[in-house]
Amino acid sequence: MIKNMSEKPEYTTKTTESVDELLNQVAQGTEFHFQSGLCGDWTLLAMEPDKAALHLITEGECWFGFPDSSAPVKKLTAGDIVFINQGISHFVSRSPVPNDVKASELPSFCQPQHSEGGVVCYDINSPSATTQSVFRLLPPWVILASQEQAQRLKSIITMIREETKSSAPGHQAIVQRLSDVLAIHLLRAVVSQGDGLQGPLAALQDRYLRPLVLAIIDEPGGEWSVNEMAEKAFLSTSAFADRCLKHTGLSPKKLVDQLRLQRARALLKNSDLPLELIAEQLGYQSATAFSRFFKKYANQSASEYRKSP
Repeated sequence: MIKNMSEKPEYTTKTTESVDELLNQVAQGTEFHFQSGLCGDWTLLAMEPDKAALHLITEGECWFGFPDSSAPVKKLTAGDIVFINQGISHFVSRSPVPNDVKASELPSFCQPQHSEGGVVCYDINSPSATTQSVFRLLPPWVILASQEQAQRLKSIITMIREETKSSAPGHQAIVQRLSDVLAIHLLRAVVSQGDGLQGPLAALQDRYLRPLVLAIIDEPGGEWSVNEMAEKAFLSTSAFADRCLKHTGLSPKKLVDQLRLQRARALLKNSDLPLELIAEQLGYQSATAFSRFFKKYANQSASEYRKSP
């Protein structure tokens, strides 16, 4: 059957949302997870969380790192924010614990009264399959240092810190409202990556490429030929290839590769599936073929990546 390429796709609510609107949906699902002053030898630990999270340092300084990992911990100070994607085990700690610390060795106690430091933590719900797809395209974690924040974001953080420290009546409701705005600004900063959108994230802002990207995310192991992708985008093959390169900086094949790479990283980190099954899910006929693909783009083997933070 030959499609009429002049037809316009019948866009649903799902496919007409902009990236900002998608992130607004996510941000408005923020929920308090933890809010407290901290003292003593404290650590907040999350093992393979099923939700993304935001951690705002409200007072003092602390350290951010990954349990059971050789990656160095990172120092955070008041006003810094950390975004952590779904499934990424992490801790926030008073002390710079050893790089190879085990989760079972981390101290997990803290005090309810503010003393030396303070943290406000939020969970971010993903209310739809579409917002889940956006999360898959975001980095595992991002630190937005206080000095790198725009003035508008700094003002919101200052208000949250003041309300948290005062603990005046109604402060939790105020902080919750402010957290929605904070999440929107932070997630936009994560997505924009400073100099503008690139790759699959950029495709989500184009009405022709968006449904294609979401379809590939849903079925990364499909036979995504250029002709099939062009048909999904309701464009001729040449028009699709030109549009893909213009909006993402990637050829159609590399766009599929990047989306498969994102899924591969998630499966390697968040599951114990053997490489053979991961290869099958991503459309590769063998673990060897998948391993070559992964090393080409990730500059390390799949096994090495699985062991890294």
